[in-house]
Amino acid sequence: MKKILSILSVIAIALGVASCSSNVDELASTEVGYLMLGIETNSTTMTRAGAPSGYDARTLHVEVRDAQNNVVASTDDFENDEELNGAQITLTPGQYTVVAHSANWDGSGSGFGTPYYYGETSVTVKTRTLTTAKVTCTLANVKVTVNFSQEFMESFARANAVISSALEGVSTQSFTMGVNRGSAYFPVGDLTATLNVWSNNGEGHIHEKQITGVQARDHYIINYTVAAHGYQGGVTVQVDPNTKTYTYTFEVPRKGGTGLAAYTPNSWSTFATLVGAVTGKKPDFDATKLKMQWKAADAADWNDVPNSQLTINGDDVSCKITGLTPETDYVYRLAYVTDAEEANSPEISFTTEAQTALYNGSFEEWHYETSKEIAYPTDAKDTKYWSSSNPGSGKALSSLAKMTDKTTDYVHSGTYAAKLSSGAAMGFLAAASLFTGSFGSLNMENQTASLNWGVPFTSRPTALHGYMIYKPGTVNITSTGGQDGTPLPSDAPAEGELDHCQIYCALLDVNAPLTVSTEDLSTFPDWNTDPRIVAYGALTQKTTQTAWTEFTIDLEYHDLTKKPKYLLIVCSAGKYGDYFHGSSSSVLYVDDLELIYGDTPAVQN
Repeated sequence: MKKILSILSVIAIALGVASCSSNVDELASTEVGYLMLGIETNSTTMTRAGAPSGYDARTLHVEVRDAQNNVVASTDDFENDEELNGAQITLTPGQYTVVAHSANWDGSGSGFGTPYYYGETSVTVKTRTLTTAKVTCTLANVKVTVNFSQEFMESFARANAVISSALEGVSTQSFTMGVNRGSAYFPVGDLTATLNVWSNNGEGHIHEKQITGVQARDHYIINYTVAAHGYQGGVTVQVDPNTKTYTYTFEVPRKGGTGLAAYTPNSWSTFATLVGAVTGKKPDFDATKLKMQWKAADAADWNDVPNSQLTINGDDVSCKITGLTPETDYVYRLAYVTDAEEANSPEISFTTEAQTALYNGSFEEWHYETSKEIAYPTDAKDTKYWSSSNPGSGKALSSLAKMTDKTTDYVHSGTYAAKLSSGAAMGFLAAASLFTGSFGSLNMENQTASLNWGVPFTSRPTALHGYMIYKPGTVNITSTGGQDGTPLPSDAPAEGELDHCQIYCALLDVNAPLTVSTEDLSTFPDWNTDPRIVAYGALTQKTTQTAWTEFTIDLEYHDLTKKPKYLLIVCSAGKYGDYFHGSSSSVLYVDDLELIYGDTPAVQN
């Protein structure tokens, strides 16, 4: 006769072919081992058909399986409860698995009041030893509870929520407003909650919500309440990770009216584009009564963006607000106010971005490495931010180890500025450069180099500002193209003409520094079309400057919603140095570089 164990008690049982005394002398004289079990349940919550009639989740079936998964003992071996209590069982020494689960059902279906418990443990039975195995059974399916608020029940004639599983063949379970059936249980799988609600005048509505990422022991509490006047409803989710409880609160419109929505805005450091929509209209709806409202999260009063400053395109509404503070929490909503009606969208929270400053943009920090005293524009070897062509040119000739170096010849502010002096090595042009990132490697045979462009960066500036002096030499080293055969650009200066310099800035959507090589110019991005380019701006100087000249390079954004991951700034005394074309006597001075965070980013045409 099959026997079942109470899951709410700890039972010492022994399962097997024969029982024996616990006498120590007898244990010592036999080449067998002994097993006792302790079974308990943990009901903390974290079917193709419903549970069978008469199913009782509080009872368990227990099996002991050997290493070959053969059942060597089970609750079927006992005739009455007295035999279970305190019994010992003789087993051949070895590895065993003890499995306990709710009896008479596999938990594959759904139903009310039908939790399914499961637990197992491994145990090693040793010769002449009494071993105790403890199995804790936990909920192996998912619990769902649905609540209708009192206000909800007073506002609607009838309603029911139908919970369905994504698993094939699992029955749906229905929660009817005003009828308490307790909690329903489902096998582990994604769920869908569908609310059917009827107003007092017989008008019906349906609301559907998918619940994904469902795991065993999850408890989903679904609360239905009534939305505020004029508000089309929303959903909030609270999660208690300690108990694996997920509380969904749905706000359902009480009656017809103006419905409004607001969405996550595109927020920068000092401005944001707020977006909303009209989701429901009464016959007398007047779009001129719409306005956007915003405030700092901790402020008491709202700021109004009047209707005249809104962009209204059909049902879509947007506006731009400026003068925000970086790294600050804000909220906003779309509002509709008339003499007869006042409606607001849900409040949407957002946080403005940080304004990340350039490291050593004033070029006061420098250090020198190796016996060649290669100059680096950072404070220490471990600081990875600015680099230059020095590691490559210095490796070729020690005299070129400081092509880019600090200088006091011209200083805009502070003690030093950066001086970029081009040169020549083994007949090749060595155009001086300065860039964010690190030097890669040098091919001594053809004097080509690889560079790792960019440093981690997630802010969105609108411009690069700084000061420069350029003293171009005349072009004395020429080429018709790069090492890979790429033709020299048609705007490059001819031999005997003044060289050109270039300063440019780019924001990159890459997961690691961008590696480029002068040996293969196809590794350089197309600044206008490459999808990795979030924003780009450049300045080319072609004439001689005798004093500090202020410059601002606007960054043209290819996508105003994408955020960068890396920042690239490049300064080169010879714009066409990648082609080994230019002057070996050009000198570029730069100082006080800084990123500007304005309210109006430029957009690529």
